[in-house]
Amino acid sequence: MKCSLGELIESVSKTYDLKNKKSVTFVNTGDVFDGSISGNETKIKDLPGQAKKSIELNDILFSEIRPKNKRFALVTGIDPKNYVVSTKLMVLRNKNNLVLDTNYLYFYLTSPLMLAYFQSEAESRSGTFPQITFRENVANIKIDLPPLIEQRKIVQRLSVVNDKVKLNNQINDNLIAISKAKWLDLLSSTSTTEVV
Repeated sequence: MKCSLGELIESVSKTYDLKNKKSVTFVNTGDVFDGSISGNETKIKDLPGQAKKSIELNDILFSEIRPKNKRFALVTGIDPKNYVVSTKLMVLRNKNNLVLDTNYLYFYLTSPLMLAYFQSEAESRSGTFPQITFRENVANIKIDLPPLIEQRKIVQRLSVVNDKVKLNNQINDNLIAISKAKWLDLLSSTSTTEVV
């Protein structure tokens, strides 16, 4: 099925209701990276002006600024009622789960091909930062959407590969940490040795 992304998804800008809240976790563009969401618990009175958008589970957060920096994530594993996000993050929501698998959409939007396209579009705009918008750069993208069952099979395969990549990255990080610790041990033991 050939269609535009604007027929399948929407960019949601629902204002977060701050009433009866003392604090909330604020998510800025720097708190979203390559699938992970962090954020800082902030008192309501200390929230910056761009802390406005509410989110729901299975929304996709995608930074409008510098797409190549991988500031994107799928909202899972958190309680979105306790999170408010920056206006610099697009909140993308699936309009019809019977036609589009949200995980498929996430893999599609964050693929190297799409990130290169978004970065090119961002750099072609005039302004201070390389930036994209939903209306100009996302909604009009034409996609040849496979049937839902095929989308789910693709997601399953990509998820396995993605999990292996994450595991390898964790192993590499651990090996680097062990190597640094060994070097520090070696250096600290040689610094106490007297040179004659």
